[in-house]
Amino acid sequence: MWVNGRRAVLRLGWVIGVLAVLGCSPSDSDPAEAYLLRVGNRKITERSFLQAFELAKTAHPDSTDQGSSALQEARRKLLNEITNELLILNRAHEVGVSISEAELDSATAVIRADYPPGVFEQTLSEAAVPFEVWKQRMRSRLLLEKLVQTELGPRIVITPEEVAGYYDQHYRGKAAAADSEQKFQKLKETIVADLRRKKLEDAFVDWINQLREKYTVDLNSQLWEELSSRGREAIPSPSTPLPESK
Repeated sequence: MWVNGRRAVLRLGWVIGVLAVLGCSPSDSDPAEAYLLRVGNRKITERSFLQAFELAKTAHPDSTDQGSSALQEARRKLLNEITNELLILNRAHEVGVSISEAELDSATAVIRADYPPGVFEQTLSEAAVPFEVWKQRMRSRLLLEKLVQTELGPRIVITPEEVAGYYDQHYRGKAAAADSEQKFQKLKETIVADLRRKKLEDAFVDWINQLREKYTVDLNSQLWEELSSRGREAIPSPSTPLPESK
């Protein structure tokens, strides 16, 4: 059973929620350090970006090669993902979506319950992810899910014709196993869940593009070019405490 929990921990990823521990802040604060990226009323500095990149390499140690084109591509990918998260944070603040401590504690308890005593902490340790960093990632993942359901959930409509078509295409060979009304109902629920997930994924892309039009995305081109021309920099450890995002 705990294997599923381990996967749940690792599935959280290193990008979602990383801004919660990287000092993401309102764009009118911290004037002493130039911003690298500013989206709406939030910004991230070069130092915070580089620390996020270190977290990325901690999670995926073989994904980058210092001095190679892979390094630059990984940085561009991270920049895009952080841009998306800043867009999401702006939107969540605007519409009043947030995650309470009770919701966070409840979600954390569910994942912890999947583990024998001490294994949850061991898993985080092996992944070199401090618990508070993981917890903030969890908060942002929950925030993303809650915002998506609020914004996109009402738009998702699944018709009987779509269910029938999806069944014919993907599940007809499994119909023999649904030899009872209960199993057949479970199969239909699985099909609806698959369709809903696919439609949400498709809608998410359009939604993010709409947010890019709504909130100004301002990249400090000069600073980005300077960063891109350098190799790996010596920067603070990912475990170094930094302010939470506001």
